[in-house]
Amino acid sequence: MTQATPLKVVIAGSGSIGCYVGGMLASGGANVHFFARQRIAEDITQNGLTLSDWTGRTEKLTEQQFGVSIDKNVLKDADLILVCVKSKDTALMAQTIKESGNTKATVFSLQNGVGNTQEIKQVLPSHTVLTVMVPYNVVYQQGGIFHCGTEGSLYCQAHQKAKPLEVLAKQAQLGFELKDDMASILWGKLLLNINNPINALSGIPLKQQLETAGFRKILKQSMQEGLQVLKAANIAPGQVAAIPMFLVPIFLSLPNWIFKRVAHKMLAMDPLARSSMWEDLQSKRPVEVDYINGEIVKLGEQFNVLTPMNTRLITMVKEAQASGNGSPNLAPEQILH
Repeated sequence: MTQATPLKVVIAGSGSIGCYVGGMLASGGANVHFFARQRIAEDITQNGLTLSDWTGRTEKLTEQQFGVSIDKNVLKDADLILVCVKSKDTALMAQTIKESGNTKATVFSLQNGVGNTQEIKQVLPSHTVLTVMVPYNVVYQQGGIFHCGTEGSLYCQAHQKAKPLEVLAKQAQLGFELKDDMASILWGKLLLNINNPINALSGIPLKQQLETAGFRKILKQSMQEGLQVLKAANIAPGQVAAIPMFLVPIFLSLPNWIFKRVAHKMLAMDPLARSSMWEDLQSKRPVEVDYINGEIVKLGEQFNVLTPMNTRLITMVKEAQASGNGSPNLAPEQILH
């Protein structure tokens, strides 16, 4: 009896999240291929992959344990495609998948924002396209090193065609849960991601930022605006944190000594973990703020709800991006001004 050919998994967009998730799947024995830009392709081909997380887990993979390609033809015979590009590149990657000639793959969107799955479906109407919420932050270091600094499991849209990915994730001991209402979960995650520009502007690790009352005040105002907008739009954000989303602003208002005691789960992260938006500023890459805080501002305009703090954060992080000097390392009062 011949053994079944393993499913071919292609990571379409091999940045921090793509390399971490794909590498973890490969560590569990999955047949993983990275469709990557030249820089990343050369790095992980020469150095392999070193994956670590905030609990101390470390996985080291040699270049023989995965495939790497800069050619879109790698997508043609893929069974599972995990789209991990920035939201601004979603349509282009979907078009690339189409041009590769792939007709059979189940496509998964592992991206920030709330509209990527629909955007992929518009280009690939005959494919099954499923949403995956990624809860953690991953920072890329040179030499094929990717570190996950926060906890959480991947949440995937419940569907029969998600089962193969679930099996591979569990083989790799990578947290993976099937969920029915991914739309509400994505909005819940977006509310948490509202913190990304604050962290990027502060220039300090997430844990230190959350332990600072002034930065929590900014986050509280941003989240309150988000909750007001979603209420006006009749959208119920899913619970993606240890506490319901409507309680998060209350926790953020607590004095430092109480916050550190009662919000220990919120602070359960690597002390050096930072947001992907901070990493984008440091690497002089376009930030995704329009797909996070921008969604709140856009929805607020639609339902006549003011969003001054989110609007300010968008302006300030874009100014930082335009300067090309990385994080401006602002104090809370410089953002609140």
